[in-house]
Amino acid sequence: MKKDLAVIFGLFLLIAFILIFGKGYSSGSFFTASQSTQSASVKKGYTVVKIRDLVVNAKLASNPNDRKKGLSKMDSLPIDSGMLFVFETSGDYAFWMKDMKFPIDIIWIDENKRIVSIVQYATPEPGRKDAELTQYKSNLNSKYVLEVNAGLTQRSNIQVGDTADFQL
Repeated sequence: MKKDLAVIFGLFLLIAFILIFGKGYSSGSFFTASQSTQSASVKKGYTVVKIRDLVVNAKLASNPNDRKKGLSKMDSLPIDSGMLFVFETSGDYAFWMKDMKFPIDIIWIDENKRIVSIVQYATPEPGRKDAELTQYKSNLNSKYVLEVNAGLTQRSNIQVGDTADFQL
């Protein structure tokens, strides 16, 4: 009987500890991807992008300096995160993997928020000179470009013609 009470009390203390001190842990360890994305969407400079069942908390890159830096020099990207490049006008925008450390999927989106092109598994090219880096681009003009972890477009069955839902 005493042993059972000790186990119950120990579990109670563990739950209390997690509730009190658990806020320091990443949201991904306590919530699903969509829940952590929704709570993070209130941050300034971010938006939530939804395409089919993919929900991404995307950092906005809406000025030339942010667009130039992109995701370069980051070691990794949380699974439910990405970057949404926002351009002033529709155009033919090329992307490269300069200073990237992990592969990504690149999704070009037109002014009507329709996907016009997708590149899966764009991989880093370390040691290559700028002029030798592969340039990825769409055959059609776009106003937005979303970068996410490699494989997410395939896993979510995202295709050209799908609609992206986001607010700026």
